[in-house]
Formats: sequence, structure tokens, C-alpha cells
Amino acid sequence: MQTVIDLLSRRNVVNAIGACALALFASAASVCAAAPAAFEQYSVLAALTLNFARFTQWPDSAFADAGNALNVCLVGDNVLLQSFESIDGKNVGNRSIKIVNSERLRNLNQCQILFISELPNNVLLQVFLDTKTLPVLTMGEDTDFAANGGMVAMVNVDGKIQLHINLAAVKASGLTISSNLLRLAKIVGDR
Repeated sequence: MQTVIDLLSRRNVVNAIGACALALFASAASVCAAAPAAFEQYSVLAALTLNFARFTQWPDSAFADAGNALNVCLVGDNVLLQSFESIDGKNVGNRSIKIVNSERLRNLNQCQILFISELPNNVLLQVFLDTKTLPVLTMGEDTDFAANGGMVAMVNVDGKIQLHINLAAVKASGLTISSNLLRLAKIVGDR
């Protein structure tokens, strides 16, 4: 009798393990299917970030420790980092873009651009406070990013990227964005 119970228990364990493995495989497949779409979207955002760099002016003091580099610091997952590799080494004027992983949110004063993909709201607000007067162009993809203190939000709406620019935050940091680019954006926050 005990062997039948043991056998049934083992079958239940094997069935439970099989069900868990199947669930993990299904979730991994959905993640893998979503990864190319995320990579494609971040690649578009990387290209737009490159264009923003070309239409933004920084004070000379912003490059005191950067040498000939324009540091694009990234906060996000591996898909974001891999997508932005496409602009690593590209020229912006007489400077070359250098992609920097800033996951730990340290040394942000060494960034000329800070692209933030995912952060809890309270941490994001602290980053905005820490960079408020630094010549660091803060960029993100959330609808409320610019309204909450970030400078540029690139929001995907029905497959099209809408630009939201917090002009007050841009000016407070000593940066200047070309009026040609500003005409394409929705200006949010105080002017």
C-alpha cells in the first residue's frame, strides 16, 4: 500500500515538475518573442538619441572630464544596452559617442546624455533632483517622464514616436536644444 502512495506521490511530483518546466518554457518563449520587438524599438530610440545629441548644445564645462567623448549613459536592461551599441562610436560634431552602463546611478555628472528606461518613480525623482543643475540631457520613454522633471520623453503612441520636452528643465541645466527640434515636440512643464 505504501509503495502505491509513494508511486502516486512521485507521479504528482513529476507532473508538477513537468508543468513548471512547460510554464517556464512558455514564458521564456513569450519573452524571446518580445525581445526582438523591444530591441527594434530601442534601436529607433537610439537613433533618435543620436539626433538629439546632434541638435543639442552643451556648455564647455560639460566636457571637462570627458575628453573627446560624448558619454551616453544608460539605465535599463540588456536589450537597451545592446540596442544602443548601434550608435557607439558615432560622431557628433568633433566628439565621439561612448555608451556607458550606468545601472548603479553613480558618477552621473560624467554623462552628457542619460537615457533611463526603467526606474521606480521615487528613484527617478531623486535622479532628476541630482541632475537638475548639471549639463546632462535626461531622456526616457514614459509618458510622464518630462512632466515629472526629465527633459525629453520619446513616447510610442500607436507605433509613432512623440517627443515631449520639458524646456524649463533643459534651460535649468544650461543646455540648448535647436528650435528646429523643439518645433517637432510637445513642450511640457513651465516655460
